[in-house]
Amino acid sequence: MIVPGLGSVRRVIRHVSTVAVYVTDQDEALRFWTGKVGFELRAEWPMGDARWLEVAPPGAASALVLHPKAMMPDWETRRPGVVFEVEDIEVTCSRLAAEGVSFAKPLTEMPWGRFASFLDTEGNEFGLRE
Repeated sequence: MIVPGLGSVRRVIRHVSTVAVYVTDQDEALRFWTGKVGFELRAEWPMGDARWLEVAPPGAASALVLHPKAMMPDWETRRPGVVFEVEDIEVTCSRLAAEGVSFAKPLTEMPWGRFASFLDTEGNEFGLRE
């Protein structure tokens, strides 16, 4: 890879490891992601008065961290921008809707492919694409 001004740079980043999602209630968020969306709990460690919680799709390399808002005074300015790639977007949207998940944007044909977005318990928006 060539980076302007830097010449050739060896790639050292393999994949996104975690993305923080700021939540008020970690238990409610954990139930949403594992019960409704179908993610698995990857890690749980004590973190002061809260816990470090990582959830992810089974077999995925990346995970979401359900981070307590109380530990981040500027959480309102920190919004996740996460898009999940799925094999069959129609099936995924139908399954999430059947679980009671709210959609911010219904399944739409975009110039680059089909896209939809859903909301978690905190009003954070997450994209889906095929």
